[in-house]
Amino acid sequence: MNKTSAIKKYTLLAGVLFLFPLSLVLFFGVYTEHNFNTLPYLGPYELDARGDTLRYRLPNFAFINQNAEVVTLDSLQGKVWLAAFYGTNSPHIRKITARLLWPNFRYRSKDDIAIVSFSLDPDHDTPEVLKAYIEQTTRYNDHDGKWQFLTGDRETINAFIRNGFMLDDIEHTAMMFLVDSEGHLRGQYNGNLEDEIKDAIEDIALLKKEIDLRAYEEKKRIEAAGRGK
Repeated sequence: MNKTSAIKKYTLLAGVLFLFPLSLVLFFGVYTEHNFNTLPYLGPYELDARGDTLRYRLPNFAFINQNAEVVTLDSLQGKVWLAAFYGTNSPHIRKITARLLWPNFRYRSKDDIAIVSFSLDPDHDTPEVLKAYIEQTTRYNDHDGKWQFLTGDRETINAFIRNGFMLDDIEHTAMMFLVDSEGHLRGQYNGNLEDEIKDAIEDIALLKKEIDLRAYEEKKRIEAAGRGK
């Protein structure tokens, strides 16, 4: 075999070795479904009249935020939010705030990702107190309303936290929960542990990707239905 033929042979072999894995990537990228890890649904399950599983959804609520506005579960529809429970006069307020500043700053430009804090001392946490706290912690946010701090009647708000999030000892809880755009619980984290807050930040992105993909699939379904008319 002369030198020219050998070069052609090895060039062809190199091309085949390069194109084969590339063709596999293109095939699986175009002709197969895109699957990715998703988050579980937390909470008790119920069955409807047909025997289908109903995913647990937070009960609706109506509490006052730092701007003296009424916030409900329905008003948070379409947002992914991280729920936390504490009072602004808690001895651990700096630690709690530092933990929540991570996801707050990471998603400061996303108007459909929020933090919702529920006061454990509503007698102290008036809208004026909460407004001062929120203004201090969210001065770098690109969107107003990303961090809601809710207060209300002590008995009502405590009952909602205890029953809605299924927490027994709400006075000493460090738990935080990730809630999806439809009010389902999708993650639970210990706010005392830095690694779990990092997990929460990553889970927010994963959940947002799931919601965006679902919206894209729905858009394609509507477009296909329109073309079929």
